[in-house]
Amino acid sequence: MNFIRKVANSNILVDVIDLPENLRNREVEILIFPFENKNTNERIDRNPKSAKGLLEKYKIKDFQNLENGAWAKAVEDQYENS
Repeated sequence: MNFIRKVANSNILVDVIDLPENLRNREVEILIFPFENKNTNERIDRNPKSAKGLLEKYKIKDFQNLENGAWAKAVEDQYENS
């Protein structure tokens, strides 16, 4: 595998990459390797999973009517005397 290794002042990288303050105006080692991602095709072929309906089995229908105004009532109860 071919790569490049160079020691240089980090000022030459300021316009290319966002450097942390502690690396600016210093000698840094630059390593450049070819990017070979063998999983790229695997990621594209997969179907995305959905979380829709995952918690359906935990639903309690008796509480659904109480949920509609629960947040508003909780805020009102907490801050009514503020």
